[in-house]
Parts: sequence; C-alpha cells; structure tokens
Amino acid sequence: MTLREIIGQETAVSWLGRALAQNDVPQSLLFTGPSGVGKVSTALALAAAVACKARQGTDACGNCVECRRISENEHPDVVRIAPDGETTKIWQLWTRQGHPDGALETLPFAPVASPMRHYILERAETLNDESANSLLKALEEPPPYVRFILCASSRDSVLPTILSRCRSIPFTSVPTDQIASALMSGKSVDPETAMLLARWADGSPGRAFRAAADGAPLADRERILDIADRLSRSPAVAALRLAEELRGGGGKKSKSDSDSDDAPTRGDVGRSVDVLASWFTDLLRVAVRGPGVPLLNPGPMERAVAAAECYSADELVRCVETCFDFRHHLARNANAAIATEVLLMKLVPAGN
Repeated sequence: MTLREIIGQETAVSWLGRALAQNDVPQSLLFTGPSGVGKVSTALALAAAVACKARQGTDACGNCVECRRISENEHPDVVRIAPDGETTKIWQLWTRQGHPDGALETLPFAPVASPMRHYILERAETLNDESANSLLKALEEPPPYVRFILCASSRDSVLPTILSRCRSIPFTSVPTDQIASALMSGKSVDPETAMLLARWADGSPGRAFRAAADGAPLADRERILDIADRLSRSPAVAALRLAEELRGGGGKKSKSDSDSDDAPTRGDVGRSVDVLASWFTDLLRVAVRGPGVPLLNPGPMERAVAAAECYSADELVRCVETCFDFRHHLARNANAAIATEVLLMKLVPAGN
C-alpha cells in the first residue's frame, strides 16, 4: 500500500506528504474517522514511505522488499496492535505473566530494517483505562526512532490525555462515485456491481473491497432483504423461523469460519447481518428524510417505505445498533444459531 493508492483522503494524504518532504512528521499521530475509510491503510503507507529503499519523492515505491514485507504484515519494524475482543488490553502492550510478550517491549531497541519503528494501534478507542494510561509516557517522550499511529473512530473516543499528546488527522467517509471508480479500476468490477457495492459500503472503501473479494454480499443480498422485509410484518414467534432461514443461506466459507462447532455458518451469518444493518439504515433514512432518499440497497422504494412505517425512528436506531452488537458477540465466539434467534426477535417491530 502506498499513499497515492489511498482512496478519498486527499487532505490527510497531502498533509502527510508535505510533512514527509520537510522531514517533520510527528512521532505521535491520531487518525480519526469511520471504520473502513483508510486509517490503517494510511498508517501502513506512511510506514512504507519511511522504510522504502526506492522511495519515489515522498511516497513508497510499493515494490521493494521493505514495501512487500509491510503489505504482507511481515516487517519487523511495523507493529500492528488490534483489540483482543472488544478492548485493547495492557498485556498486549506490556508483558504480563501468562500472556505473550507485549508489543511495546521492543521500545528500547533500535529498528532492524527501517529508519523508524511504527506502532499502529488499529482501534485506539478500545484501549481500556489501564492500557491507555500505560501508553501516556511513551506517547509523550518516544525514542527518536519510534512513531505511534493511533487509529480511532473519533477524537472524543480516546482519553483527553492521549489526545493532547498526538497530532490529530481527520479521515472522512468517501463519496460513492470514488469508491465505485476504485472498484472498477482496481478490482475490474463491472460498473453496475461497482455502484451497488459502493452504495452498500456507505462511505467505506474497505468494506466495498472486502465485499468485492468474496462476492457473498451480492450473491445472497436479495434473499436476506426479503427476510428483513417479512420480519417487519411478522410476530415475534415467527422470528425463530426467519432466523433459521437467515442461517440457511449459502455463501462462500473462509478458513476462519471453521474454527468452532457452529463454524459452517459463522462467516455467512456475519455477512448476512451486515446486510440487515444496511437494510435498517435504509429504513431509518426513509423514516427521517422521507421517500426519495438514496438507499444503500437499490430496490423498490415502496418496499422500504412500507417497512419503515412498521417501526418508530427510535426502534430503527436500536435495530441498527443491535446488528452491530451482534457482530461483536459473533466475533467473540457466541453460538451463531442461538445468537441469530435472539437477534431477529429483537428486530421485530414492537407493535407486532
């Protein structure tokens, strides 16, 4: 990944390019913005621009050994720290008994293959109080060969003490046409499919590219939307049958889907719930802004209007939040069958 390949973040990329040209990139950065808009990709591209042996101006070449190692997550001087479940815990940063070595235990040691070592915290908003406070000293006085890049959903989602120690760079949702164009040029997706995926991604290129890679969100979308539509007119008892239908859809399995007893459907269920979340987002848009609003899921506007009328606006907000909560529980190995039944029962309109 190079800075020139980042989609729709011209302001952030331009600022980083100028800072690189002046050799004035801060050692503690905070990238803020919605999920999937390119924060982690930009952090990796910045690390590549520093490590690259064949740098082109202020950007990485994308092809040298160092660039390839970074893109393959094998570079010794680029350390990615993702949450353990729903939080980023102190043992992930600093070694604690009974756990693997903490990522920041390498702070005292000079980098191996790059002028700087980059520590990338992929979701800094998930730092708990203990891990966040343990990071403060390192952020304030990092060794000269270290750079921290914290990625978070917003400035308000991190502690003020962390915010004050970082240079904050905002990232924004990417326009639909830019995502569609990137899908067509970068992934050879046909124009109609590219626009469908771009609308469904709702400003997130990462989400669109993942969907294009596995094809499941498109192949099974109409079946899931039909289930969601029927759910709006069904009593709570029917949710159990609809949950079985939701789990019963096909779709391509990934290796990670075979990690537990209910694994044959885990990946498919997760992708199905992503479609449900986009459906309820559409209904919320219709409820708040009225018919004619652009939808994430192209289809008859009459269907969306009729379904939206079955819910209050508050209920629709709750439904979207419930879908996202389900995703977190699924990631923590909740039983897919039971969790899906509970989910759909929560998504039935209160008046049914």
